Amino acid sequence: MRSERGFTLLELLATLGILLVLATLIYPVATNCIGRGRAATEMAGARRSVAAWVAYAAENNNALLPGYKTDSTVVNARGQKLGFPANARYVFRLAPYLNYELKGSLLVNDQKKIQDEYEMSISPSFGINLTFVGGDYGGGSDLYPSDANFATYGKFVVTNLNEIHSPTKLIVFASARITDNQGRVQEGYNAVRSPRLFTERWGQDYEESAPYYEFGAVHPRFEERAVCAMADGHVEMLTLADLRDMRRWSNQAAVADDPDWVLTPL
Repeated sequence: MRSERGFTLLELLATLGILLVLATLIYPVATNCIGRGRAATEMAGARRSVAAWVAYAAENNNALLPGYKTDSTVVNARGQKLGFPANARYVFRLAPYLNYELKGSLLVNDQKKIQDEYEMSISPSFGINLTFVGGDYGGGSDLYPSDANFATYGKFVVTNLNEIHSPTKLIVFASARITDNQGRVQEGYNAVRSPRLFTERWGQDYEESAPYYEFGAVHPRFEERAVCAMADGHVEMLTLADLRDMRRWSNQAAVADDPDWVLTPL
C-alpha cells in the first residue's frame, strides 16, 4: 500500500535548522570570495592605469601627467572637446593611453556602471596623488606648482620620471571614495591626498561613514586595505598604517627618509 505520510513538524524544523547552519557557514565564505574577486579586479585595473601613466611619460620626454590642470585641451573617444572641469581632471588626459577603454582600467567594479563622461572624470576608481606627483594646477590646490613656491619649499612635486627617488614606493594611484551629505559612501574619486602636508591632516580612527576628506579620500575597502599603484608600475594592497608613511607620498620625504615628514620652508 502507498504511504500518505508527509513530514512531521519536528522533521521540518530540523531540516530548516540544518539549512540555517549551512547558510551561516557558507555566507562568510561566499562574501570573502566576492571581496577577493573585487580586489583582484581592482588590482588589475590599477596595473593597466599605471602602465598608461608610464606610457604618457615615455611619450612626453618623461614628463609626468598633471593630476589637475585647468588649461588642458582634452577630447573624448569621439574627438569632442571636454569642457571644464572634466578636462582639468586627469582621467581623460590619461584615456588616450588606455585606448579610451576606461572600464576595466580606471573604472572597475561598481564604477563600470557609470556612463556619463563628466561622472567618469569625477569618480574613477583611483584617485591620483596630485599634490606630489604631476602637480595640482587648480585654483583649490594644496600648493600650486610655481617658481615662487619652489623657491620657498623646494621641488615638492615631481614632474619628471627621472626625479623620483624611490619609484617602488611612491604612490601614483590609490583606491578612492567620496561621501554624500548623509554620510553614504560611494566608491571612486579623482584625487587622493597625503596624511600630512604642513601639518597632520588625516583623522585618527577610520570610520566608513566619516567625511571622505578626513583620510584624503583614500578608501581601504578590501579588508582594511587600499589598492595602490606605484611609480615603477607595480601594485600593492596597503593598510592605512602603511599609508601614513609620507615616504610613500612625497619625493622630498623619501629623500629625507622621514616617514613623519611635513613640508617646511627651505
